[in-house]
Amino acid sequence: MPTLALVSADPIEQLPVLELHAGKPSVCVGWQLLAGFTVSVMDGPGDAGIFIDGMARPDEAEARFAWLSAVDRAGGAVVLVVDSHDQAHDWVTLAGLGTTRGGFVPAVQRAV
Repeated sequence: MPTLALVSADPIEQLPVLELHAGKPSVCVGWQLLAGFTVSVMDGPGDAGIFIDGMARPDEAEARFAWLSAVDRAGGAVVLVVDSHDQAHDWVTLAGLGTTRGGFVPAVQRAV
């Protein structure tokens, strides 16, 4: 499952608290992800939204294309607000904290 970890000491209050259902993050209702090569945008309910930098250096291109392909296959990505990138794949622990924000964000379908 493609994951996007947003490292922030401050929670993004508009995102729901992370919950797992059958071991998978719940859907962030009202949110959608437009994943791009150099930038991604999460559009939320009302005026909520997040602008996310993408690839910054040429040596990141291959990994970025692989991530974008995974987002397309999954129909979105798990977006988490965490204290460090090391935590991003331990969903059970993060959900158990009760303070982690995020979940699965459906992707905007791009024209082929």
